[in-house]
Amino acid sequence: MPPKKKDEDSKKKDEEPKLSEVNFKSKDPQTLYHLLFSKEENILWRSCDALYNYSLVGEPNKTELLSMGTVKAAIPHLLSADAATRRSSVMLVNSLSQLEESRAEIREEEVVAALINLLKPEEGVMTHEHATKCLLTIADQYTTKSVILENGGVELLVQLITDPDPLVQQNTLETIELLAVDSQCRIALNEANVVTSLLEALNCEYPAIQLLVLKVTYSVCQEECVRTSVKDVNGLEALLKMLTNEEVTDLHEGIVQVVGVCMLDTEQLDAMKDSGCLLTLANYATSTEPQGQLNALRAISTCSGKPENCQILHDNEIETTIMTVLGGEHAGVLAQACLTVSTMVANPLVKETFTKIGVIQALMKLIGHEDQTVQEMSTLSLANLSLNSKVVCLDIIQDEHVTQLVEVLEESTSPRILSYLATVVFNIVKFETLREQLVSLNVMQSLSACLTNPDTDVCIAACKALAALVADSSAREELLKTNALGSLVSILKESSNKEVLRKAAWTIGISVANEEMAKELNKNGALQVLMDMCTNDIQGVSNLAVVALEKLLHYDLAAKYWHMGTLSQTDVVKDGFYDTGAHKPGDDFKPIKLLLDRKVDNKRAVLYVSSIGADPEPADMKSEASTTGSTTNVKTGRGTAKGKKPHKAEEKKEEVPEPEPPKEQKDTGKPRVDSSLREYIEEATSAVGPLPTQAEQIAALSVYVSNQMGGPVTSIAALSYDLHIAQIKADLKTNVIPIGFIKRGIFYHRALLFKVLADRVGVPASLVRGEYNRAWNEVTLVEGGKSKHYLVDLMWEPGQLLEVGSHGAGVYKKL
Repeated sequence: MPPKKKDEDSKKKDEEPKLSEVNFKSKDPQTLYHLLFSKEENILWRSCDALYNYSLVGEPNKTELLSMGTVKAAIPHLLSADAATRRSSVMLVNSLSQLEESRAEIREEEVVAALINLLKPEEGVMTHEHATKCLLTIADQYTTKSVILENGGVELLVQLITDPDPLVQQNTLETIELLAVDSQCRIALNEANVVTSLLEALNCEYPAIQLLVLKVTYSVCQEECVRTSVKDVNGLEALLKMLTNEEVTDLHEGIVQVVGVCMLDTEQLDAMKDSGCLLTLANYATSTEPQGQLNALRAISTCSGKPENCQILHDNEIETTIMTVLGGEHAGVLAQACLTVSTMVANPLVKETFTKIGVIQALMKLIGHEDQTVQEMSTLSLANLSLNSKVVCLDIIQDEHVTQLVEVLEESTSPRILSYLATVVFNIVKFETLREQLVSLNVMQSLSACLTNPDTDVCIAACKALAALVADSSAREELLKTNALGSLVSILKESSNKEVLRKAAWTIGISVANEEMAKELNKNGALQVLMDMCTNDIQGVSNLAVVALEKLLHYDLAAKYWHMGTLSQTDVVKDGFYDTGAHKPGDDFKPIKLLLDRKVDNKRAVLYVSSIGADPEPADMKSEASTTGSTTNVKTGRGTAKGKKPHKAEEKKEEVPEPEPPKEQKDTGKPRVDSSLREYIEEATSAVGPLPTQAEQIAALSVYVSNQMGGPVTSIAALSYDLHIAQIKADLKTNVIPIGFIKRGIFYHRALLFKVLADRVGVPASLVRGEYNRAWNEVTLVEGGKSKHYLVDLMWEPGQLLEVGSHGAGVYKKL
């Protein structure tokens, strides 16, 4: 900053005898402090002056003076009738105000009012300089701003913008900049004609002041009334004229910032079009000077956020200007041009024009640019362009650079790039015809990797894209090859972000489109985490978790029966179903592989359904089936022996060509196939299916199931089913028992077998779990035009139907 220039009047007002001339040479701050209470003006201003010089030595001196109470003692002299005293006291107060500890006293309303009073034109330059500097240190507080407004400080500050002294100008402008943060202050500044003063100050000879003027102008122009004032005095024309002046290129950035914020007003922008200022700005954007291009593009981008403004820019073919810039090489300019595109394409006409003139191809090249900011802004533009536009999506998917999109998605580490590209994928796959082509480019693997990104925007965008993709069967096949489902479950377990949880739960709900997807999710613990989420109180998350859980259970009846304890008549039990027992608090659903790997224990056996294929049975199991089992005539309910007389194991081996299993059985990692169940299905299908009425089918099937499980029971203890089950577990060396292996079963064994056979035969029946090893089947019969619900007796009087809600049904369900 150059030295200050004082006018003649100021010199006269500030001229006072120097301290040395009056032999006032005390260096003791205590003595000088006590002199502040003198009633003689000559002593007062000299003591203030001496204390001021003492404070300039360093911060320790300031701290010492502050501890003595110097600020409080000097403040009253700000209102002195003597100009020299006012000057010296404000210098001292300003010097001490540089310490944060002193500002509480200086912010007092009467002190601020006194400082404002020192801004009047009759005060000298030194007084103005220190008063404005002191106000600057405290003007960041709202209370100080209010006092300045109430005491006419804004008008006085505006007058000092054009003060010939550069230090006064600097302090004044910086103080106004702090005031301009508040809307009420901006309005007051406008009423004080701040625009005229700022434009006048822009012509000063000091570049630092000029830059500060532009900065303040930008701040105050955030208020609409100030922008109107700029228009009224033709301020934009003056500013844009400076853009053609090569001698002030260091001001161009600030000028364009001011122009950009003024262009927010549609009337202002329209006036610029008519006056040719908009053309000047467009030409500036295509100049060869990168900083100039940047500034012009920023101005265009700033104003294009309003639809009306965007229309004016479109009418002036600004899209062509931006396309020209996209062909350049400067990274900063390219990034700003891409950002401008992303802002403007909210206007459908602009989007259409950009598409026609080849912006998609230009942006697709830039997503592989070496500069990360260019990549980020180009991918943002593609995300906005492709939103709800099949034409744009077709351009992206058919362009020769589309493979680069997937490559960048796979290789980039920038969260912005990943989230924007995932959004582009989402926008594309919303159009069904484009999904398959995108899936073929291995996009599933890239999106799956995005799910583990710690950035929430990346996770959300990836979830949305995956949810849209899995509507396609080929995409689901590809999804199973990735770890996406496991990552989605991990998100539900670990994330605390509500929106991430919502999108992950939503994606899981859509992904459960077949049994294979359900099993993969359950393998990763989806069932338990969704159950937990269903009971939480996170608004919008628990509802999506309920939907996902219902779909998951629909495709995994084993999990559904474990969790809900019931299977409806429409739930068809297929091979692979298993019953682990009732759901207990704190327990989770175990996959069959884990259950198979467990050692044999005395816990409840896991019942398994498997009838396709043939695994060898243990010899002792075959022997028991041949000696104690029987085949039931489903029409009469009477049992008949499998042969004319029981056969020994070795005789059976000659009749049935099945290999004898080895004594030490190998673990195959899957349950045994149940050949007995296969026989049951064949017999029930051929005999029960042809019966004329549903009631007859239910009765016959009930008797059949009962006979396969030991027949009617008078005493559960006499059945010795527990010893029988324990023997099977020991023979199979596993807790998982195929249902057909059980020849002496109670309620829950028989109910499961009945459900399995009923589903194969086509008899609608439910399966309901009760307490204490109870389970039963319920059927519906139409009698007299009304539907009645019955419980099927498989234990005491097989074939008997007990009306639901009756005493007999209640007894059957309980001990």
